[in-house]
Amino acid sequence: MKNCDIQLVQYLDQKKEACCLISGFWHDHNGYDQSQQEAENNLQQWTQEGHLFLLVLLGDTYIGFVHLGSRGGNIDWLEDLYIAGEYRRHGYGRQVVCMVEQIVKTWSDSMYIEAAARNTDAIRLYHSLGFDVLNTITMRKDFNPDAFACISKETVHQMDFEVRKVIDG
Repeated sequence: MKNCDIQLVQYLDQKKEACCLISGFWHDHNGYDQSQQEAENNLQQWTQEGHLFLLVLLGDTYIGFVHLGSRGGNIDWLEDLYIAGEYRRHGYGRQVVCMVEQIVKTWSDSMYIEAAARNTDAIRLYHSLGFDVLNTITMRKDFNPDAFACISKETVHQMDFEVRKVIDG
């Protein structure tokens, strides 16, 4: 599976590379430093039946991964997409989504993606790729609202919601 600069490679035995990327994903996404065992646990879960775990290969370097999953039907949920920091803003994430769409189209009529409301870069990327149908809405109640900052206010079905992020420090 090749498109321009990158290839999607199905995970077989690249455990060291996969775990390093998974740890990077959690660090960059949530500021959480995973243990090796936690990364191995994610890898084990994400390679079970009902999942498809592909590594993103640029030349001879693994620069990211994509994790697809099933939520009861076909494997048609893009669960996680990660491109390592130094490779971002080069179009690789866009290429990966387009490549994955071609794979998922062979067995499903739709592909689903969730993004944290605060992850505006991901939302912009997915929207620009044609993901413009709302499927589900996830809502949250913060028990310690002072720990969060409102970054935007949105209205859905004439109801007001806030998009919040954790206050650093």
